[in-house]
Amino acid sequence: MKKHTPKKFNVVGIVLGVLLIGALGIVGFMKMDRDQKIQAQTKLIPEIVQKLDPSVKVKEVTGLKIQSGLYMFDLKLDVQGKEQKFTSYMTKDGKYFFTGGIVVSDLDKKPAAAGADSTPAKMVSCDEMKKVDAPKLTAFVVADCPYGLQMQRLMNVAASENPELGKYFDVKYIGSVENGKITSMHGEKEAQENLRQICIREEQKSLYWPYVSCYMKEGKSEACLTETNVNQTQLNTCVSDAQKGLAYAQKDFDLANANKVSGSPTLFMNDSVVSEFDYGGRNADSLKQLICCGSSSKPGFCDKQMSKDEVAVSYSVQTQGQAGSAAANCAPAN
Repeated sequence: MKKHTPKKFNVVGIVLGVLLIGALGIVGFMKMDRDQKIQAQTKLIPEIVQKLDPSVKVKEVTGLKIQSGLYMFDLKLDVQGKEQKFTSYMTKDGKYFFTGGIVVSDLDKKPAAAGADSTPAKMVSCDEMKKVDAPKLTAFVVADCPYGLQMQRLMNVAASENPELGKYFDVKYIGSVENGKITSMHGEKEAQENLRQICIREEQKSLYWPYVSCYMKEGKSEACLTETNVNQTQLNTCVSDAQKGLAYAQKDFDLANANKVSGSPTLFMNDSVVSEFDYGGRNADSLKQLICCGSSSKPGFCDKQMSKDEVAVSYSVQTQGQAGSAAANCAPAN
């Protein structure tokens, strides 16, 4: 009788087989992940941006990567013929889209302004709001943020509807002065425009709103300086003199830092952070309500209804805007 001997297992072959299957699985997952990224970059993200604001065109989506479980990417947009770039975020399933963000780990990299309170400002209701005789509604913005421009346009519209409102509005700017140079979240052009607007606000006050209302149409600063008769010699002196322009800007930035402001626009009524969306949205009537809530002696316009139309986002020769993007703002990604 022939004796059968058990077959020896080819251990090396089994190991190689397992490794091969694992490698094929990894390749498959990598391909699936790559395909999802391509789909997000070329189709999903552009479609979402168009839904958020039909007036802008997506020129390019670049630098897409996964950061803390989210897609992080750079958006290059054509906004009324002007190229603008933003770092944005989206969940992998495309259900949630963030126009901007703050990297929390970076918050400790720069010391807070001297005397700044480390506690973020608390949102308050109309009843809780501090009442003063001379209320002030302050909008913190950066000059080329589409939604900062929207807030400036809204203030201008509200003051046009009722000139009495204008004296309650104030615009401050977000940024920093580093090594004697002004900086802003969207780069050098925006930083210089912030400085230009700050100088006009401080030294040629009556021309601030005429200039800004011109600039917000197409972003043509040189043409608007001429059109609104800004004294350009005085302006050039201001922006080039650190004891003037940069000193004015630093006061804005210190105030923004003290109040933990990062997004453009951010609204404060007197010394309380407020949201216009608690009062009906980004429209003239909401701004009126905020001023009335912060006033100890209700102005005559408090009983009058103002428009509830949404105004245009970003540069626009038209005042009225599209629905769908009113709640957005710009915030630094890093």
